[in-house]
Amino acid sequence: MKNKIRVFLWKILGIDYDHTLRIHDYVFLKKDKFSTIGDKTYDNGALVWRWTNAPLVIGKFCSIANNVRFIVDEGHHTASTITNFPLVNNLFKEELLNNKSSIANEIINKIKQKEGITIGNDVWIGMGTFIMPGVTIGNGATIGANSLVTRDIPDYAVAFGSPAKVIKLKHSKEVILALNKIAWWNWDEKKIKSRIAEFYSNIEIFIDNHKN
Repeated sequence: MKNKIRVFLWKILGIDYDHTLRIHDYVFLKKDKFSTIGDKTYDNGALVWRWTNAPLVIGKFCSIANNVRFIVDEGHHTASTITNFPLVNNLFKEELLNNKSSIANEIINKIKQKEGITIGNDVWIGMGTFIMPGVTIGNGATIGANSLVTRDIPDYAVAFGSPAKVIKLKHSKEVILALNKIAWWNWDEKKIKSRIAEFYSNIEIFIDNHKN
């Protein structure tokens, strides 16, 4: 409903809302057709920046704050050791779209760049954070606000900063292994509701109750 109102208001101002998103090379996470978002995961206006169809995979029960930005690929800026500029993408844009330039396609197909982002389950990403291409964030991790995540973050880690660094692990390796094995995020909603009090009890008791 909010989005419909926003589009309507922009139309009154003579602005094509969808076109505005396209020319800025970004889209709201909820609208990105190349992203996969797990059950119960929510965001408050996260943006996806992409120049390829590289996947963005986000697990279940993730909490993504306002103004989080996922930079899904490098936009071919690192393709050349001679220039930062993505020459082939810009000079051969029409040819690439219409598959008419064998030279441009040959170059693009050879380029190895960082692409794709994978976010685990039960991850909390703070406001204003940038997630860079090629990054994997593990289950249960917490990313502090205004962080720049340039490398992988392990399961149940707390990380923040620019670039983001792991400050601590929330639990021992044994507890992390047990939580990943239990994988409560794969339970159905009925089971989670019936066990809700356990989520706010002692973690050792929780693990003991649900270990195989």
